[in-house]
Amino acid sequence: MTRSISARQLQCFLAVAQERNFRRAAERLAITQPPLSRQIAELEAALGVRLFDRNTHGVRLTPAGEVALRRFSSLMHEFDAAIAHVAQASQNLPRLRLGVLNWVQLRGLAAMEHALVEGGHASGVDVRTTTTAAAVSALRKSDLDAAIVLWPASMHRLRGDLIHQVPLMAFVPAASALARRRAIALRELQTMPPFFRFTRAENSRMYDEFTRQYAAHGFIPEEEAGAPDALHVFAQIGSGRGCTCLPAPFSLHRYAGVQPRPLREQIMVPLVLLTSSRVSQELHDTLVGASATMLRAARNETSGPAA
Repeated sequence: MTRSISARQLQCFLAVAQERNFRRAAERLAITQPPLSRQIAELEAALGVRLFDRNTHGVRLTPAGEVALRRFSSLMHEFDAAIAHVAQASQNLPRLRLGVLNWVQLRGLAAMEHALVEGGHASGVDVRTTTTAAAVSALRKSDLDAAIVLWPASMHRLRGDLIHQVPLMAFVPAASALARRRAIALRELQTMPPFFRFTRAENSRMYDEFTRQYAAHGFIPEEEAGAPDALHVFAQIGSGRGCTCLPAPFSLHRYAGVQPRPLREQIMVPLVLLTSSRVSQELHDTLVGASATMLRAARNETSGPAA
């Protein structure tokens, strides 16, 4: 046997074998007789045996056809059961609970969800905005399945991979001289205290990393102020007080009295995909690839920071 045999050919054979009539078999399959005859001829050629004896009185199974009827009937029953089982399993898959930072761009989320559903990993994706600390806690409690956040201070019972990086931008009062610059050097932010940033207690790992990069470019804030959330910070800057550095996606929105400006130095914010140790390595790796693709799509569709 040198040719492949399709499930459709077996369906056609079984219809003729059970009906003992090509016309009735064609009606049962909702096709015409010529394509039905071709399917049977191709099956017989692939098997190298004749399955039917045809004469003016009708259709009769050959000895090989009798064997084929028994074996192919059993085979197609198992095939149909397998299809139904897989379809049912797909319907019973849980929805993936994904935590993301509130500034992460999700333009590629639909494609990511489609890939996970088609791959049989989830029946859909539910997104929840969160902070890195809250996401870590939720992952350890099984309240989230995965999260796109910053590197946490501790990776205990977590698995993480870098999936994307976005640049930091400066945000200064719109009425300031720095707001009229095309780009701002980090050390120029010394002239506009205080410097708003998250506290070290919130994420010591990232706080220390940004401090190291700031110092490497000659920027050591003389006065710092806590940043409980972005809206609080923008309200302060909009009133003419202080400045900050935040991921570039924040510049896609307008905040009264606040002007975003690119930094002359390149400081990147790492985004990681976190899962708990309960998530399989296969699903983790799938999520890493799907999340990276989603974030690249968001970056490519973004024309650039607001001027």
